Amino acid sequence: MNAAKGAVDRTGAEPGLGPAWWMVAVLFIIYVFSWVDRLIISMLVTPIKADLLLSDVQVSMITATSFAITYAIFGLPLGWAADRYSRRWIIFGGVVLWATATTACGFAETYEQLLVARVFVGVGEAALMPAAYSLIADAFPSKMLTRATSTFQMGGKVGSATAFGLGGLAIAYAAAHTDVHIPFHGPAEPWQLVMMMVGVPGILLAFLLFTFPDPGRRHGNPVDSKSGEGASESGGAVIRNFVVGNWRLLALMLVGTSCLAMCGFSMTAWVPAYIERRFGWEPVQYGVALSVMNIISAVSLVINGWIVDKLFSGGMKDAHLRFYSWLILAMLPVLGYMFFAKNPWLFLAFYCVAQFITVPFMVYVSSIMALIAPGEIRARMLAGFLFVFTVLGMGAGPALVAGLTDHVFKDEALLGNSLAVVVASCGVVAFISFRAALRYLAPAIIARQSVTG
Repeated sequence: MNAAKGAVDRTGAEPGLGPAWWMVAVLFIIYVFSWVDRLIISMLVTPIKADLLLSDVQVSMITATSFAITYAIFGLPLGWAADRYSRRWIIFGGVVLWATATTACGFAETYEQLLVARVFVGVGEAALMPAAYSLIADAFPSKMLTRATSTFQMGGKVGSATAFGLGGLAIAYAAAHTDVHIPFHGPAEPWQLVMMMVGVPGILLAFLLFTFPDPGRRHGNPVDSKSGEGASESGGAVIRNFVVGNWRLLALMLVGTSCLAMCGFSMTAWVPAYIERRFGWEPVQYGVALSVMNIISAVSLVINGWIVDKLFSGGMKDAHLRFYSWLILAMLPVLGYMFFAKNPWLFLAFYCVAQFITVPFMVYVSSIMALIAPGEIRARMLAGFLFVFTVLGMGAGPALVAGLTDHVFKDEALLGNSLAVVVASCGVVAFISFRAALRYLAPAIIARQSVTG
């Protein structure tokens, strides 16, 4: 086994974390661009609808549904691959695929072509998260793990802010250059030019993955990067034993984090419409404000990670869920009141604060999994959590909000009521789940540490 080149060895020594932090920086940059490629199309709905003559249902398939389904499904086999083969090559292949697919969106001239391209964007992006979190878990000691993962996770919010901010500039630039002819394509519509502009850089960024050393696999037996062989027992047996031994903890974590995913994706999907209906603002008014909110919530990730690492280093073995439950409890009044605020700026402030608990759940899940799961199944366990998050978060959350608005409140103007019900109730369930999970987390960590030393 290549035991932690330039990062951390099996005994936990720290010969130098410079290469490990550079690895986080590279993964962060790639994660930012993944969000730009994922979200930019939502800013191009109007011109795409007009050019391709699409319905709202077709638009929703392109912007969300096709991506969510493929992202969730392909995350499972790609998580398996990340446990057995070179994680850098898996991410590299995923980045090249999603960047090429985003570029291909710019060449699409029919609904079917655009839909297929978006499917491949989802497939490519599914390669990043399990492999990236697995790399980070092997590159850092336990006492610094949450800081490292939270720094990487910042990329999601920075990517959202970049999509809202720079996306507007790219759209303006494309609109001013309507006479551009693309090789093998001909005259390009502004929206097609934007998709090409955001897709091509990702292909070049993929090569940054080879500028840092592979940290090796610290926890668990070595796995040959070519053959995938070498685990002490089959991956299925390891997963089965791990799940059977920790099913209560895993179930409670799944419930809590899925509820927070439903909160987050429901707000992402419906807050822009809520602002328009409630306050009469146009996208040009709230776009910059939402970008600022995303940046602030991104900074909160690192602060929270630093606090959790301090608590864990001080002996609080269940610090990840204990601190998170404290945070949720403190934010529950905000979740309950934010959609009844009469001032738009007050609402935006509450929305920013609410993201302090809806954004970081994957940070805590990945950190906990690194502490309790054998290294040879870690990526697959994370992929399983991601599957549930995506299906419930993107699927059930926004749909539940829409159902309440249409069938319970029966008034589009009462969208805020629907959001309040979903967000507040999911927040309460998440708090209860995490508090119940505390009795199992510390023993699981101690048991794993007794095995790994």
